[in-house]
Amino acid sequence: MRIARISIFSFILIIFAGSELSADSYLSTKEVLSRILRNLKFSVREISAIYPARLDRYDALFLHDIDEAPTETEVQDIKNFVNAGGTLIVAGKDHALHQLYSAFGLELQELTKRLEFSYRIPDEPLFPQHPVDEIRTGTDFAIKTSEREVTMLYGTEDDAVVVTLRDGKGRVFFIASDSMFRKSGLRHVGNAMFLYNLTSTFPRNARIGLAVWKYYTRESKPQNPFAALLFRTPGGLGALYICLTVFVFLILRGRRFGKPLDVQEKNRRLSSEYVHAMTDLYQKGNTRMEILRHIREQFRYDLGMRWRVSPTLSPDAFLEELTQRGAIDDDEQLSELVTDLKSFSNISEAQLLDIAQRVETYRESARIGRTKLAGHQSF
Repeated sequence: MRIARISIFSFILIIFAGSELSADSYLSTKEVLSRILRNLKFSVREISAIYPARLDRYDALFLHDIDEAPTETEVQDIKNFVNAGGTLIVAGKDHALHQLYSAFGLELQELTKRLEFSYRIPDEPLFPQHPVDEIRTGTDFAIKTSEREVTMLYGTEDDAVVVTLRDGKGRVFFIASDSMFRKSGLRHVGNAMFLYNLTSTFPRNARIGLAVWKYYTRESKPQNPFAALLFRTPGGLGALYICLTVFVFLILRGRRFGKPLDVQEKNRRLSSEYVHAMTDLYQKGNTRMEILRHIREQFRYDLGMRWRVSPTLSPDAFLEELTQRGAIDDDEQLSELVTDLKSFSNISEAQLLDIAQRVETYRESARIGRTKLAGHQSF
């Protein structure tokens, strides 16, 4: 049952790693590792010159095939990171890593014969749930220790290739091989399973700092050549001050690009055009009937007040009441005027002006109270 479970798990890992490698064969080792770790639900921060290492933001640090020696300060910071509870994985055999190995009491020693495969050394596996008996290391180096006790995981009876140790609250894994986690190395069943076992030591949803070939920090990241020329040379600083002075001068002058141009208004309309436009709007508004209604109602109201007749009566009843009270003369001028005020259905401006003048004339002759007519004034 155990063998069947291991075989199934190995098959899953082979498909998982193989799909990453076959579908994206152009990806680099860094990109492949990053994608695999992200698929395992970890948060991966790729360390580069643009994004240097921030150890205070990581739960684990993965250094793969580093070929440039970290500085003493960087080595000490990594050691402090592990001592505080972080997990460190170092996979590589380059001489640039000797100082980092030495910081944990370890030493790289060259072998007389290449060790293509390494086997599990302890009888009780460190990862009993998914034990791996064989990994493909392909290395010429082994890890030696004389100062502290370490657990040798893989290698031979005399030479260890993979070791682990506790340091403070954290754990360290050193792997004297730079090919295990490359694209070709991950096609091996044991390597894929061992990578999974390593990640099982990380906290859930851990933040992993991944560095391949170069380990950059704020101290060691290369400076931008342009920034170095601008800020670290007398000529660059002088040019910067001149540009800043010219910029401030232009701002204070209120100019940005040359002499300011005079404001020119194009297609400006004359005042008379606005008057004509408003007149046209007034005429198109068809307000003549409203003005006629206002003249008629006001005239009936004034007549009613003069002769004590209700202005709300119908036109015929209104005229009959006025006749009874002697308001209608023999020439029937008032009767014709009242009739004309109600007879128009679509009055022109000339007709409106004429009837307004007739109403005003009758007011003056009959001495009826005058009311300021908006329509009459407008004409």
